[in-house]
Amino acid sequence: MTAICAIIIQKWWRGTLVRRTLQQATIYALVIQKWWRYAFTRAQERRRIIALVIYIWSEKTTVLLQSMLRMWLMKTRYKKYQRAAQVIQSNWRLYSFRRESSLYALKSLTHDGVDLNIEIVIG
Repeated sequence: MTAICAIIIQKWWRGTLVRRTLQQATIYALVIQKWWRYAFTRAQERRRIIALVIYIWSEKTTVLLQSMLRMWLMKTRYKKYQRAAQVIQSNWRLYSFRRESSLYALKSLTHDGVDLNIEIVIG
């Protein structure tokens, strides 16, 4: 009877050890799975952020290039209009100067008493 009791106790003890080992293995497996999910999620998040940064960088460079092109076009157009205004101003000043100088010359000749009548003597 003691042998049977000893066998029953040994069976119980071995079962307890196996159950305890399985429980620890389950806990370890859960810890490893939890860590792996965390690491995988973190790596996935890193890849997502890198992809987002690359996308934003390309968008920003595109917008910057477009802005610089528009600025260059506006400067070119502004310089063209500025040159046109300078030509118009220059021509207007020349016209105005010639008109004023011719009027001044006519006025100065008549006010100085210069006689513009020429007598032709034949003989």
